Amino acid sequence: MRLQGKVALVTGGTAGIGAGIVKMFAEQGAAVAFTGRNDLRGEELAASLRADGHAVTYVHADSSIEQDVARAVTTAVETYGPITALVNSAAATDVTASGRDNHVDEIDTADWDYIVRTALNGTMWACKYAVPHLRAAGGGSIVNISASSSLRSLRSRPAYQAAKGGVNVLTRQLAADYGADDIRANAIIVGFIYTGEEGMRRLLADPEYMQVIRGMLVLPRLGEPADIAAAAVYLASDESKYVTGTQITVDGGATGFQPTLPRFNLKSSTSDR
Repeated sequence: MRLQGKVALVTGGTAGIGAGIVKMFAEQGAAVAFTGRNDLRGEELAASLRADGHAVTYVHADSSIEQDVARAVTTAVETYGPITALVNSAAATDVTASGRDNHVDEIDTADWDYIVRTALNGTMWACKYAVPHLRAAGGGSIVNISASSSLRSLRSRPAYQAAKGGVNVLTRQLAADYGADDIRANAIIVGFIYTGEEGMRRLLADPEYMQVIRGMLVLPRLGEPADIAAAAVYLASDESKYVTGTQITVDGGATGFQPTLPRFNLKSSTSDR
């Protein structure tokens, strides 16, 4: 198993991409503590994985609250020993998906603060409290979940894009600051991933929306949480022991592709001179 002997903490692990990472990390041999706010989902996921013989613990924690993040790190260490892999996946998807993350002249400052605090501050806090344990373990890996919209803007959602852009910069800084301790830091740039949640199902039911999404992709399918989890396993494993300060893009080719434009007759459109 690729993560045998590793101790991982995954934030935002009760659903979607985070849950996919928790599942694959456990299946690859890691002892996993994960956080979230939905206790029913969290306990069900943990119980399911423990029933299969995996070492998994759910910790109720809100990544927008520093004390919650600190407590999650402490719980992970007390349960399984020094952390060797930290995956920051938590984001304020409840607000982002609600439409409240809107143009800057319309967004409520409290919503902006909450979105940025959860994704960016929450990532910083998890690193702040986990780094001493990563150092005590002799090194390890920080994996930050970012987004393709941090590289190529989408309309609306400025708080989310700004937070993920900050995560990218923070990732490089972590790599520079803690490389001497053999602590690596990398980001995964996530594209359109079908998580199966209600909001996502509504979007997929909109033909116009899906036509746009499929027009952005090079590959013939949508992404799924396991695609991101596989990249996270690589970055958390010893296979990537010389990889740090970088971004791995998992987006079906979207950020490297410009949709084909209609044919343009240059001769007929050029004015006479």
